[in-house]
Amino acid sequence: MKNKFLIIAVILGSSLVAWAASGSLKLSINGKPYAAAIVQNGKTYIPLEALQKAGVKAVVSKTDVKLELPGFVGGANQRASLEGCLGETLFNGVWRIKATKLEAIKSDKLGWGLMLEVKNGSPATIMPVDAGFDGTGQGIQLAFSDASTLSVDGLDVQKITFASLPPGGSVIHQIKFYYPFGTLENAVKTPTKFLLELSRTIGDSTRAKGVNFTVPNPSLRVRLDCQK
Repeated sequence: MKNKFLIIAVILGSSLVAWAASGSLKLSINGKPYAAAIVQNGKTYIPLEALQKAGVKAVVSKTDVKLELPGFVGGANQRASLEGCLGETLFNGVWRIKATKLEAIKSDKLGWGLMLEVKNGSPATIMPVDAGFDGTGQGIQLAFSDASTLSVDGLDVQKITFASLPPGGSVIHQIKFYYPFGTLENAVKTPTKFLLELSRTIGDSTRAKGVNFTVPNPSLRVRLDCQK
């Protein structure tokens, strides 16, 4: 495919891709090694598949490559979502979701912790992965004022995504968002939004139990600068 590689300048400021300053370029996404970058005529290129793995949506045609950056807010590309504030319950027909507290956290890495409650509003016992959620939290991010994002810890978030919840049952857990190793405290910024992207896809067996979204887009966006 002719458009297999894209100029890395497309995603400057997104904090999604890291690369070496010179020599053989090793590409990493959120601190994890992925393929390799290519330098040609003084320009650096990365595989389109790497961008997609990092959460960038791409539509390729014979004449265009259209990208939508995850967490981009404002303008025509803003993600269609239910929106609210900290402490406000948002309901998409299946899940009642409430983010209540954001705080800085520190272990071997710096990061942010967000207390999240997910309550089953459907008539059947299901797990979040049965209706909209990705098991490892793809699409769950904190967004910053410069349109950069920080992705959720893919292991920690499974305490929510794989929780078996009866009708009316809920799980409450502080989900974690970590910066790469070596990030200095003066580089830590306060996020402005919490983004929870959910798929509309519900399996036939789950749908047969009466589980169905009641809004056009079940994804959620929580403003972190307001409190209900």
